[in-house]
Amino acid sequence: MKKILFVAFAFAAIAVSAAVSEKVVLWRNGDNGIKSFRIPALCTAPNGDLVVACDARKNNAGDLNVFQPINITLRRSSDGGKTWTRPENSWTWTWNDKEKWSGSDPSFIVDSKAKKIFLFYNVWKWEDTKKWDNNVYRFYVQESSDNGKTWSKPRDISADIAFPEWPFGKARNKGGFIFLSSGSGIQTRDGTLLHTIVHVGDGNALFGSDDHGRTWKAFGKPVKKGDECKVVELKDGSWMINSRWGGGGRQIHVSKDRGMTWTSYYDSNLTDPQCNAQIMRYGKGVLLFSNCKSRGRNNLYLRASIDEGKTWTDGICIEKGGAAYSDITCVGKDRIGIVYEGAGYSTINFVTVPLTDIKAQFK
Repeated sequence: MKKILFVAFAFAAIAVSAAVSEKVVLWRNGDNGIKSFRIPALCTAPNGDLVVACDARKNNAGDLNVFQPINITLRRSSDGGKTWTRPENSWTWTWNDKEKWSGSDPSFIVDSKAKKIFLFYNVWKWEDTKKWDNNVYRFYVQESSDNGKTWSKPRDISADIAFPEWPFGKARNKGGFIFLSSGSGIQTRDGTLLHTIVHVGDGNALFGSDDHGRTWKAFGKPVKKGDECKVVELKDGSWMINSRWGGGGRQIHVSKDRGMTWTSYYDSNLTDPQCNAQIMRYGKGVLLFSNCKSRGRNNLYLRASIDEGKTWTDGICIEKGGAAYSDITCVGKDRIGIVYEGAGYSTINFVTVPLTDIKAQFK
């Protein structure tokens, strides 16, 4: 991540009128015969290009467990998000009389040391088309060494990242509703690639790689209470999971021993409608967080913290109306990019916010 000079401002929870850029609609429902585009992910490639991905859901807005074909589609930008390439699929559904495969929930990790991007998603092979919950999620990864222009063949890492505490490889109706969170994982200061995985109704866990993606493995042990979630590294080297949960706030888990043990608490100050969000570190002293700051899926905000997530600014309003899932990344040296679902899941949108406006939240 690029560094930013946030000096030791005293914290002040104030709302800021920000110069949010003009909205760019990246996908709109109905484009190319696709009924619904959902679940965006965004990253900054090693060369500074932007890469964005989402689900292309052929027949309706339903999730992976709804019987329909779903592609993973991507676009790239080399000018900070002003213009974008035409959509291309990294994963294309197989849908014929013999086989039916769908992919969903894209996410990225950028390896700044190996100069690679890793793209993850969940895959469902419909063995039983009449009883959807008899089928099993699989977990795939692709990698790009040319800043997202081309991608390797999909690799199934399901067995590699399995936790013995969870029923991996079992159908949803047998307790095996396990999936990778969409959005973005991280690379820690020591080079570890780190991502989150969810067991619905049970909790969260971490998986990753300590050899630049040659192999993938589970880290530590699962922790109770959690749904779609993201991970960030704190200044002291701890790993913190920020998860959607009920009650209008966020569930937080912190580990000081690479996921072996956890300390958990509920953050009621991070207002949330139980929706996927994104947290990231910018420089040494700032955490950024994007989510719907509401009890409903609307009012998308970008908030900041200079005390490792103990307190947060009121934030910058990105979208007053309907919004849902979001992801954030650095755009050059002076802006933060946000990709998010628009009202009624009708569009996937992109905007940027100046870092000067984020700094203005502190005084």
